This record gives sequence, C-alpha cells and structure tokens, in this order.
Amino acid sequence: MFARLRRTSSLIVALALVGAAGACTDSTGLDEVEPEVESIRLTFSSGSVVTSVVTISSTGAVTGTVSLPAGGSRTVAAEFLNAEGQPDDHVTADVFQLAVTPATGVTFSRTAPFTGTLTAGGTTGSVAVQFGLLHIEENHVDFGPFTVNVSVTGGAN
Repeated sequence: MFARLRRTSSLIVALALVGAAGACTDSTGLDEVEPEVESIRLTFSSGSVVTSVVTISSTGAVTGTVSLPAGGSRTVAAEFLNAEGQPDDHVTADVFQLAVTPATGVTFSRTAPFTGTLTAGGTTGSVAVQFGLLHIEENHVDFGPFTVNVSVTGGAN
C-alpha cells in the first residue's frame, strides 16, 4: 500500500513539474513579428526647413537627391514604409533603429532611433552613405543597406 502511495505521489509531483514548465512562456503572449518594409523615406532638414526627401525602394532604387554644404549638416529622419506606403507598425524604436554608414567625408550622429545628423567635412564631391533598418537585438540589417550618394557642395545651402 505504501509503495502504491509513493508511486502515486511521484506521479503527481512529476505532472506538477511538467505543468509548471509549460507555464514558463512569454508573459506578454506576443510573438515578434518581422517588419514588412518595402521602402525607406528619408527627410533631410536644416532647422525646421525640409531641404530634401529621398525614397529608397526594396530594390535599392533611389528617388530624390540630397546635398550637404561642406562643413555643414542636415538632420535626417527615417520612416520605414510598407507596400501601401504607410509606416510599418512592426518597426518600433525598442526593436529597430536606422542604420547609417557613411563613407569618408561625412559623419553620422544618432539623436533618436530613427533620426540623426549627417555632417559633411570640408571637401566637396559625392559621398556614398548607406541606409538600412537595423534589428538591434540581433545586430543585423533587416532592410538594406542601400546606398544614397550625398552631394557635398561648396556653398552654404
């Protein structure tokens, strides 16, 4: 009788442990959803004045141009758009950020997950700057990187 009671108790303990292990799941109940980005819209500004808007498609085609005055800067803000041209709801600041990799002659300083400042050196010419969507935790680019040629000009603009 005691052997049978011991086996029953062992079975109950084992079932309780299995149930407890199954209860250890994501407390939010949310699964991470991959973004559905089809394009990036980059808005460049000087103060409160928009100086240019550049759109980069999923094929890397660039629409629009951007220029920086030599020794000057522009604020850049990125929106990651879905197939309907609307901001992708899956691209959130806690999971993603704008990835910017400029070539020599331009620097980038982040001010928020999707904004920052591009600053040109003193030399004029064309500088390649890559933009993409960085998945922070996994440290890889989910969209891009795509190259935009930034024109560094001699005059103040």
